[in-house]
Amino acid sequence: MKPVKKLPIACCALFISTSVFSGCANNAAPSAGEETAPKAHIFKRTNGVIPFTPSLQRKWGAAVTADVDQDGWDDVITTQHGTNALIYWNNQGKFSEPVVITTGDTHGLGVSDYDSDGNMDIVVSPGGGDGGTPRRPIYFSVDNKRNITEGGTFSHFSASRGRAIKFLEANGDNRLDLFTTGFAPKRVKSLTTNQLYFNSGKNFSSPLTLSIPHDALSFKTLITDVNNDNISDVITFGGKDMTLSIGQSDGSYVDSTKEVLGDLANTRNTINIAEIDYDNDGDFDLFLTRSPYQFQQESYYDPKDKNFAFFVFRKSFMFEDITIEGENLILENIQETWATYNIQLGRERKVVEADRAAHYMDGGLEITPQDAIGWPADGELKGLHIGYMGNGKWRVGGAVKSRLSAVIKNVVNHPDEMKRKPLPPLLLENRNGKFVDVTQRLGINIQEQTTSVAVADFNNDGFMDLAITPYGNMALPVEHYLLMNQQGKSFSKLPHVGLTSDEVGATGLGITAFDYDQDGRVDVVYGNERGRWYLAKNQIQKDALGNFIKVEVGVSEDQKAQPTGAKVTITACGKQQAQHVGATGDGFHHMLNSNMHFGIGECDNVEEVHVIWANGEEKSLEDRKAGSKVKL
Repeated sequence: MKPVKKLPIACCALFISTSVFSGCANNAAPSAGEETAPKAHIFKRTNGVIPFTPSLQRKWGAAVTADVDQDGWDDVITTQHGTNALIYWNNQGKFSEPVVITTGDTHGLGVSDYDSDGNMDIVVSPGGGDGGTPRRPIYFSVDNKRNITEGGTFSHFSASRGRAIKFLEANGDNRLDLFTTGFAPKRVKSLTTNQLYFNSGKNFSSPLTLSIPHDALSFKTLITDVNNDNISDVITFGGKDMTLSIGQSDGSYVDSTKEVLGDLANTRNTINIAEIDYDNDGDFDLFLTRSPYQFQQESYYDPKDKNFAFFVFRKSFMFEDITIEGENLILENIQETWATYNIQLGRERKVVEADRAAHYMDGGLEITPQDAIGWPADGELKGLHIGYMGNGKWRVGGAVKSRLSAVIKNVVNHPDEMKRKPLPPLLLENRNGKFVDVTQRLGINIQEQTTSVAVADFNNDGFMDLAITPYGNMALPVEHYLLMNQQGKSFSKLPHVGLTSDEVGATGLGITAFDYDQDGRVDVVYGNERGRWYLAKNQIQKDALGNFIKVEVGVSEDQKAQPTGAKVTITACGKQQAQHVGATGDGFHHMLNSNMHFGIGECDNVEEVHVIWANGEEKSLEDRKAGSKVKL
């Protein structure tokens, strides 16, 4: 037996129609740190701009972007599920080596200055050991010199299998409150530990339970403003239904699920939601990506590269009559959440890699027929078993207590595939505080499962677009894509835009949009479960790109309200656009996009920039030039 040699995988050449984007060709030589890409690609992957590890890893949610050190440049935080949370400092468009914020089982993570001391705070929700060891959120403070200080644990919070962290201004007192969600510990009757904790100035206290979902898996969260009253509302989702709690001015909430969502509340398997004012009418619509959690057995085959990929969860499994090219069986990207059992070969149950780490990453094996002859004649199968059955045929099976996945290479005869069923995403239009499904009317026809969405104006035409993460096919690299907004009338799907991956055995997980180098074009960071993180630079050329303006929102002048939840509205060429500070399409993390980007098309200036903070305080500035940065 010997380890698999890792070879580079060539990127496929992917193109978009020039009738969709005229003038997108990039004739300039690639700058340092960027891969070359076909001329018509909207994005090109960078190389080393953010020094992401090449290891294939499990993750928890999309990458978090926020100006943590408050130097005017958005930093990037990634959570590696079961391992750590890392921050990459943005040094004016080039990122530092990763700095560890915390280690262990990191889940939801939020960034805001909730205690208003001038330093940014980070709150992390840890996992709960599969329910056996429920835990409470931990918190950190970061100053403008990038010193990270661990503050401690919110020991008075309800212990749970932590999930989401979201900040909001719930009662107009100029202090950010904290909404946390969790999956209930074992042997607890309550379906959920979703709680809103009010900020007293010294601590978070007086927890309030919002609308209880009917499904314990509805622990993802969107903070938005459904009825346009500048009071934050809370949507929980993720399981078989959604719930909506409408905020009142006194910090109380009313369950308005039925009145606002109607039958749409029964939408199953909503995995992430992003708010988007797609038609610039001043209220916020919702885009829903949909995909069940990874609880079912799956298998996929790619006849071109002869990859057979499989995934199992807490059950026995068996893949028989596997025929491969060549003599040896090669497995790549072997991942198991907890390596409870050994990998065993043949009838003799020969143990391989018995000393694996608890969170096994990026594993690979090459096995000879002589090392794996036969199959155990009796006894229970535990873990991953591999056997050579003679006549060029192999068998892979066993039983696991957690998640296990791998890719078998050079397969020419394979077991049946077990693919996921189509599950289209939805766009719900906000009509006077109630939602209507307009997916088909806007020309959105996506039948595959999708897992993540980021909202941004990628071509600066004044209308918000959607970057989409598909669940994908485990035997193929994941390719993320765009839904381009056609002036608020429809959306066009652009599948080949340069948001490619290399690894197989992974599934699409998360995508985040931000202008990392402040060149006026919104870029993308995306990642795959059991895969890698990538940063892709927007390379649309100026002759196909509209003008833009940036708005940096700080604390309010009078009452020092935090920017989180503030609504920014700009007016350019007589048309309005609106965005929320802290808006994100990730249901676990809270981001802080206080450096906001607005495309304004052919407009040379912005007539007005208006902000209303979550406490109701307002400010306006007039007559700002395109390309400028407005600070409020």
